[in-house]
Amino acid sequence: MKLRKFRWSKVYESSEEELREFLLARQIESQHWTAEAFQEFGERQLEQAMTLWCAEGSLTARVDGTTVSLQPGDAVAIPPAVSYSLKAGMAGCICYETKPLSHR
Repeated sequence: MKLRKFRWSKVYESSEEELREFLLARQIESQHWTAEAFQEFGERQLEQAMTLWCAEGSLTARVDGTTVSLQPGDAVAIPPAVSYSLKAGMAGCICYETKPLSHR
């Protein structure tokens, strides 16, 4: 498994608008979703690779036993054929996800 966390923003105080512009400029198709404070998304299995982009708030992803915390400006590329679960932070989160969308 090759889990990869990276920064999509060089700015500490990045915004959702900045992320939308970033994705549009790179022609990356994604879907927007939000979560309330501490909302959990139980374990799921990925069939295709997916990238989660954190626009606002915070999110913790647990992927095959590895925990990754995301803040605004962070993203994580999750490989296919792994199980994962997500939990929003204390302020909830606004995220974008590459297709396929699995949290609506």
